[in-house]
Amino acid sequence: MSDYGTRGIKEIIDAYPEVEKILKEYDIGCGASDVGTCRLMDIVSFHPLSQAQQQELTGKIEAAIDGQESQ
Repeated sequence: MSDYGTRGIKEIIDAYPEVEKILKEYDIGCGASDVGTCRLMDIVSFHPLSQAQQQELTGKIEAAIDGQESQ
C-alpha cells in the first residue's frame, strides 16, 4: 500500500476499479471527482473516520489491489 499511498486517487481507481466501490462504502465519493489528484493516504485521513474505520478501509483497499495484482 505504501507505493499507492502517494498516487492520485483517479490513477488508482482507473487501475483498480474495486477501490471506488470500497470508498463509496465509507461515503467517500472520490470517483466522481473531476480532478482526482488527491493522494490515497490523504483521502483516508481527510474524511471523518474512526481509527478502526481507517484501518478497515485501508485493509480492504490493500486486499483489492493485491488481489488484482496477483491475477
